[in-house]
Amino acid sequence: MPNNGAPPMKKILVIDDEPLLLDLLSHLLSRIGYLVDRAVDGREAAGKLKEGDYDLLFLDIKMPFMNGKDFYLKIKEYAPHLARRIIFLTADLASKETFDFIQESGNLQLQKPFTIKEVKNLLETFFKMDGCSGQTQKSL
Repeated sequence: MPNNGAPPMKKILVIDDEPLLLDLLSHLLSRIGYLVDRAVDGREAAGKLKEGDYDLLFLDIKMPFMNGKDFYLKIKEYAPHLARRIIFLTADLASKETFDFIQESGNLQLQKPFTIKEVKNLLETFFKMDGCSGQTQKSL
């Protein structure tokens, strides 16, 4: 179906092991106007990355099987263009290790719990930094 000259919808992968947060963030991003895919851990996310490319990844730091830090380091090694397209999700910025890791990565972060406004502002900031032209997004 033609898109009538509108920019293509941005595709986002949300990676988080908390079902409630995964549902909430996925629903919010869909309502705003993004195409959303989801994964409950790094292994599932790796499989999704093999199937297609994403404009942005929301990545939880603390997950089973492969934590966000390890997943980020693998992406940085094998797909460096994607490593810059990660926004870290965390409720643990009080941890010096987590804080230092995110600071060293140079990536943005979204602290849990978050508001709809914080998510929208972060997306706007990310896509401006990324050099992507803004897509028309729906209001909630």
